[in-house]
Amino acid sequence: MFKRTFHVVNREKDLRRTFDDFILGKSGGIKHAHKVLIRRARLKDDKVLKCKCVDFLTDESATETSCNYCLGEKYIWDEEFTECYSMLKDSTLSSKIRKREFGELKVSYRTFYFRYDTKIDYNDKIIMMKLDLEGKVMIPYKREVIYRPETIQVYRSDFGRVEYIAVHCREDQAIRLEK
Repeated sequence: MFKRTFHVVNREKDLRRTFDDFILGKSGGIKHAHKVLIRRARLKDDKVLKCKCVDFLTDESATETSCNYCLGEKYIWDEEFTECYSMLKDSTLSSKIRKREFGELKVSYRTFYFRYDTKIDYNDKIIMMKLDLEGKVMIPYKREVIYRPETIQVYRSDFGRVEYIAVHCREDQAIRLEK
């Protein structure tokens, strides 16, 4: 059965439903989303829970990737698959230029678009997985790139309700994992 993409009263588009239809293919259309992992920092009393490998004096993890619990992240985390749409915004197109002490640096961003009910925070990471030619996550799972949210932009409309969320991440700070 066809779902309404417009509000009943004023014939205005329902952005949540439009997002679900276009990005997630909910009404039988082509799905434009792909799976990513969100690595959520585990919290205790609203504070990030540090791993047991973190040195008390230096506040650093023991080694880069030798800890089986945090993989060098310094804190305990949980991972969860979710679907989103992402796109690369090249610095030449978006004119994002960062001033530095010795000149200018052009910065490219990857923007991830998530459903309105996705929970994401600045302590979290977005992990792009290795996909096959059809866009399905390859098994065994392989992480390709880890992004840190630079800006989380909540888009609101319709009496202030959240319609969708955009997370902007800097490409130059992404961690590309070895193959």
